[in-house]
Amino acid sequence: MKNWIKKFPYAVIALTVVILLTVMVKILSTPPAATPAGPVWVEGNAHALEATLAVSTNPTEEAFIQSKLDQLRRIQATSAGSLQNVPDKPKDACALRPTELPPVDPTPGVVQFQSEIYDAAGAIYTSRWQGEVNSQWVTVLAGIQLVDPPHPAVWVFVENTDDRGIYPAAQANTTLQIVTADGARLTLQDAAGTTFYFDVAARAYLSSPDEILPTLAPLPTNTPEPEICP
Repeated sequence: MKNWIKKFPYAVIALTVVILLTVMVKILSTPPAATPAGPVWVEGNAHALEATLAVSTNPTEEAFIQSKLDQLRRIQATSAGSLQNVPDKPKDACALRPTELPPVDPTPGVVQFQSEIYDAAGAIYTSRWQGEVNSQWVTVLAGIQLVDPPHPAVWVFVENTDDRGIYPAAQANTTLQIVTADGARLTLQDAAGTTFYFDVAARAYLSSPDEILPTLAPLPTNTPEPEICP
């Protein structure tokens, strides 16, 4: 009995060692969690291109995006079979940047088109005017703002600035459409045929086409961010 008591501490130590060894073997034998095929930057760029492709309405832009997306998917397919042959990072950080579309010269004047819903803007647009105001390029869209209740309105966007706004026409019926333009003074009509006048430079509706309102001071132009890729 005394010999068993003397050996008890050694038995506890031996049992503890066995348990620790069993736990370590189990941890080391557990396979690592599965990771997406290909380097992380491939998956991230692919998701970004897919999101852009889902909302694009320009066939030329869609073709460029799809070609880049196909290239990324080919890399992922190669990685699935032989991940060690694919570098973690591209040699050229700008190699998979979406190809820029050729610059399009904006056309000044009034353009009317079929009413179309733009969910991101919460609006239905019917027409557009573009032109220079205070030496800045301005785009004006007309239509209806999808709020409760809906408001006929015009949207003003000044290129490369923070100057943008929505200007509802309280007395208009259903929706607005730009009919003609005299400089930056727009003539609009609602669904009932009522005529409205909007001065883009003043950001206000006019009581008559001859009314004169003060021009708003232009906001400063935003400083472009430096190009990472040449």
